[in-house]
Amino acid sequence: MNVRCVLASCLAVCPRLVLACAPFVEEHPSGASASLRAHVTAFENCTIDEAAYRRVVAEWVRTRSGASNGISSLSLGRAVTYPWLSRHIADSALAAPRWASRISEARPGEREKLAAAVFVDPALLQRLAAPLEGTPYVVVRVSFEKVLFGRADAHSSNSHAGSVLVPFDAQLWLRLAPRR
Repeated sequence: MNVRCVLASCLAVCPRLVLACAPFVEEHPSGASASLRAHVTAFENCTIDEAAYRRVVAEWVRTRSGASNGISSLSLGRAVTYPWLSRHIADSALAAPRWASRISEARPGEREKLAAAVFVDPALLQRLAAPLEGTPYVVVRVSFEKVLFGRADAHSSNSHAGSVLVPFDAQLWLRLAPRR
């Protein structure tokens, strides 16, 4: 029996077993950067909960502890892949002083500047750095681009937050440095 027949049989009998979301870290050829992927294929709509994020990143760092080259960044991809992270970003914006009035007065090009404070929030950095505790790496900062905004009542933890715009998605990278 060839490999295609085995795969087809597995898919027919238990498609979710074969296609279950399986997050992993893919190191780039340079060895200086890596990407956290939600699944081995791009055809699955997968999310990564906080426990899986911590487990996968911690395992990856542990397995590469003997690597001679240092890693400087870990791409997380889109924040919406991490529902807990997307909510944290929206909640942090809502908690910022005068967020609602500032975002309502901002032009579209100014919104990303307002959102920048959310991505330098120490609570966000601490949460994202948790799997690196006790490793040779530390998260120095979070880089972001392509911030998307939506209604707070749809993206924050507060379903009664109303129509005020909040950031809920962006491309994210963890910038890493050797722990001193």
